[in-house]
Amino acid sequence: MKEKIKMNLLGFYDLIMALGAIYIGVMMISSSGGIFTQYPKEWLSKVPFDNWIVPGIITIVLFGMGNIIAAILSFKKGNGKFWVTSAIMGGLLFLSIIIQVIVLREWYMATVEFLILSIIQLCLCRAAFTRY
Repeated sequence: MKEKIKMNLLGFYDLIMALGAIYIGVMMISSSGGIFTQYPKEWLSKVPFDNWIVPGIITIVLFGMGNIIAAILSFKKGNGKFWVTSAIMGGLLFLSIIIQVIVLREWYMATVEFLILSIIQLCLCRAAFTRY
């Protein structure tokens, strides 16, 4: 019974992460002139993009769809390796945040929040892994 709860908890977390990534990606794409108003405009001079449209698409496709796939695998019965896709997504988010800090040479409040979200996802994967 505890295994099913862990599977469902990880699946719901993946689903929330997917919805958040899709929302943020859409906000990046649809913002005025393609510049995501939540992030400093100075960051654009440090990244290989002219605006936030391409990163928004990457966010939707990679993190949105990837976490949806992870959620589906978590809810699927008889899947003993359901946590692997989630761990990959959590690892990718963690790695992308670390790379972002290295490239931008600064921390931003959202950076800390995303780092914490990735650590939570990895911890949930670890808890699910130890039961299987």
